[in-house]
Amino acid sequence: MKKILSKLWLGITALVLIIISLLWLFQIVGLEKFYIKERKASLLHAGEKIKDEFLDEKNITEDMKSEIDSYISSFDAVILIYDNKENLLYNSNPFLKIKDRKPEFRFDKKIKKEIKILPRRFPHPDSSFIITKIPIIDDNEYYGYVLITSPLAPIEEATNILKKQLTVISLISIIIATLLALAFARYFSNPLVKITKASEKIAKGDFSANVDINTKDEIGTLAKTINNMAKKLGQTERLRKEFIANMSHELKTPISLIRAYSELIKDMDLEENERKEYLDIITDESKRLNGMVEDILYLSKMEAGFLDLKYNDFYIYELTKDVLEKLNYFAKKKNIDIKLLIDDENTIVTGDESKIYQVFYNLINNSINHSFKDGTVTIKINTIKNITKVKIIDNGKGIPKDKLPYIWDRFYKVEKSRKRDLSGTGLGMSIVKSILDAHKFNYGIESEVNKGTTIWINIDSYSK
Repeated sequence: MKKILSKLWLGITALVLIIISLLWLFQIVGLEKFYIKERKASLLHAGEKIKDEFLDEKNITEDMKSEIDSYISSFDAVILIYDNKENLLYNSNPFLKIKDRKPEFRFDKKIKKEIKILPRRFPHPDSSFIITKIPIIDDNEYYGYVLITSPLAPIEEATNILKKQLTVISLISIIIATLLALAFARYFSNPLVKITKASEKIAKGDFSANVDINTKDEIGTLAKTINNMAKKLGQTERLRKEFIANMSHELKTPISLIRAYSELIKDMDLEENERKEYLDIITDESKRLNGMVEDILYLSKMEAGFLDLKYNDFYIYELTKDVLEKLNYFAKKKNIDIKLLIDDENTIVTGDESKIYQVFYNLINNSINHSFKDGTVTIKINTIKNITKVKIIDNGKGIPKDKLPYIWDRFYKVEKSRKRDLSGTGLGMSIVKSILDAHKFNYGIESEVNKGTTIWINIDSYSK
């Protein structure tokens, strides 16, 4: 909060100071220069007019005096006219004593044809004056010059007023800048404080933390992102706990069975057929246990980025038949009819054959597990323009629409409590997703409760 306040105050104050500096520059320095420039031009124009009138008569007439009086009233000026011998011919201010002129009032006599505009202090030391000298020349004959002095008191008074106003404005602006800094600091820091507190809770494992910010700016977007992140982490944590609970049960069951039947074989005198039956149970449970461990290791390897694809060409029909042969036993147990419909048995697809085999095995096995007894699982394979479209269709339980987005998540299982023969680690669909993503195949799922589920995959292919 303090750092934000300091930065905002420094930033806003710096901006205000820059603006004030520019105002001082343009209003004080710029105004004075502009005024002097305009006054010089006006005095030059007046001097030229007086010079022209003098040359018309070669003397100072009453009409010329009237003209000079109009200039005096317009510019608050003193006009002096000298001949070529420095004799004063006309003085618009009889109270001005020429003999008291200071040295800076004099002009270089060697320069007869030059117009000089010099700011000087005359005749009062507290007043700045513009002094303009216009030589009177006609046909290269020098008759004298016109000297016009005009005070800068009006601009000096305006400048002093502006300085006072800008001083007050500067102080008020700095106060406003401080208040704005406080307001902005509170406006920006409050959401950041909320975000920080929520992030700290999330870091400690409290994924119920929620950032209550509904603005439509970047901070609001950040808050929504953090809320979504907390929600996702919460779901992952919940699924992880469910996974650990499921795995504890799933691992404990086969281990218990293996131990129990091993002890029976060891301690009891069994008939050969009983002994064989118990050994078959131990073998099945060992395979089941090995499959679960392999799923966990496989997913860990994929998450670590060690999924190494070995591309090759293979017949998709042959691969699908191999999968169905392995799963035929489970289908018969539920009296499920499996149909394989393919338009071209010679279709060759490109990919990692072992990984695609695992995808087909997991998906078809899922369809069998979630189908009703006496149901049907259909595998449709059609090839269109070097794309083989695979659809695995069942008429089983289906998946609610609100559950579909999570079906590919790790540890996710639609049914939380399920018979042991239908249960799994919740990793199968996540493994499928990882393999298909690694191949960059398009895929998706469609489902309707109590009507069934369709999973589709598009695979690069060609026909031989």
